[in-house]
Amino acid sequence: MPVAEVEIEVNELYKDYAENYKGRYLGLFGGAGSGKSVYASQLFLQRMLVEHDGKHVFLFVRKFASTIRDSIFKRIKNEVSSLGLSGFFKFNKSTFTVECIPNGNIIIMKGIDDEEKIKSIEGVTGIYVEEVSELDKADFMQLDLRLRGIHKYPLQYVFSFNPVSVRHWLVEFVEPSLLDEKDRPNNLSKRRDLLSKKVWEFDKITDGNIKTTRIINSTYKDNRFIDQAYKDVLEGYSSISSNYYTIYTKGRWGKIEKGSLFVHGFDTTKHVSERIEYDPSLPLHYTVDFNVAPQMSGLVIQKEYIKNGYWNGHTEYWDYRVIDEINASEKDGLNSAYYLGELFAEKYNTNNIFYLYGDASGLKRSGIKDTKSHFEDLKKGLGGISFMCIDRIPTANPRYDGIKHQSLGRKALVNVCIKGDRVPVRFRVHKRCRNFILDLEECKDDGTGRLLKKKNKDGVEERGHHLDGFQYELCHPESLGYLAKI
Repeated sequence: MPVAEVEIEVNELYKDYAENYKGRYLGLFGGAGSGKSVYASQLFLQRMLVEHDGKHVFLFVRKFASTIRDSIFKRIKNEVSSLGLSGFFKFNKSTFTVECIPNGNIIIMKGIDDEEKIKSIEGVTGIYVEEVSELDKADFMQLDLRLRGIHKYPLQYVFSFNPVSVRHWLVEFVEPSLLDEKDRPNNLSKRRDLLSKKVWEFDKITDGNIKTTRIINSTYKDNRFIDQAYKDVLEGYSSISSNYYTIYTKGRWGKIEKGSLFVHGFDTTKHVSERIEYDPSLPLHYTVDFNVAPQMSGLVIQKEYIKNGYWNGHTEYWDYRVIDEINASEKDGLNSAYYLGELFAEKYNTNNIFYLYGDASGLKRSGIKDTKSHFEDLKKGLGGISFMCIDRIPTANPRYDGIKHQSLGRKALVNVCIKGDRVPVRFRVHKRCRNFILDLEECKDDGTGRLLKKKNKDGVEERGHHLDGFQYELCHPESLGYLAKI
């Protein structure tokens, strides 16, 4: 049987305070570029090799199964390759499993949306949750129940995340000393500081059973493997948003105030124009939101990459124009995806290819007879131009705390693109897009960085649906989503 002898280079903070830790919970949180996710991958790879008699079943979890391929699965594969260990591991890209060939230790990767599949996994000996802030508290606690029994090696629950909001439920499990005394669980020990303001631990005591949590709070300054350009980008956050600088550069909890504007860089005098019209020489980009009341919503967008021009300090930039909005109104009895397609086709009976974006939930069954999904219903409404439509519909909507790993979230990307100074984007919207303009002017933050959708007395969310559609298009990797990389 081949024996792996490998010394994995890790950052000193993790080497000193995580490598030999045997407690139940290990939380890695902090800023972008601090190496949290990479270290978690290295930790479990090392255990797979060293604990050869462990019969390990390590469960790696993300919120959505659809994000696994391009995140933790890809990272583990790259890490194995860079360490020269490809001969020791077998990767199955259809089941997202990684097996250590010499001893049978295995990593199984699942989305929390695969709830029944997660429950069916037996003998879990370790758990890693990436971007744990995306999970609900109930999901987090349910996963903990999967880690049970007696085992030769420690049963560890490891999780990593960026601290998006001091109001997040994770504060209770990471830094409970920040909570008001009335909100603090009464079965926790006092915090023990191991490294001033960077590493601490505390115990949870239940029926005499003690489980220890160790927390490592890191920033890019703790990562000796990143380059100066990346450091400069992170320090540049101070001019974008003090909150993002706090979260992603300083690695501390965000303090988003509930009720603050979701889009804070929008200026009607600067961004609203009557001089932008449909240009038949450019492709159309149609993005939709399927909320039924008060209407199903669509935006029609055109964009062009300008070279040898000048805008806001950029000689090359995206000229991004929202030229129209589509309203399939409940009041008019048109609030179905079919009419989103029909109304678009009536206005833009194009012979050119156009691109369709929208809410990923529209791929699910719609409940409409003889129609599989809202998107299928919409395409029926397109009629004769449906064959010109190219789908750019994601399997999951862009995340609020990071569109992809180490990237800006939805709100941040929207704001930097509309402002247009740090990224090469000139944003404009036609004044006919009245609902979208109202969304930009009035929609607020819910206190966690998400879009707050207030309900009226009839229980209808009146605002935010065109803004949602805008985010689906803007954040798509084949649109301007690539600008979110940090």
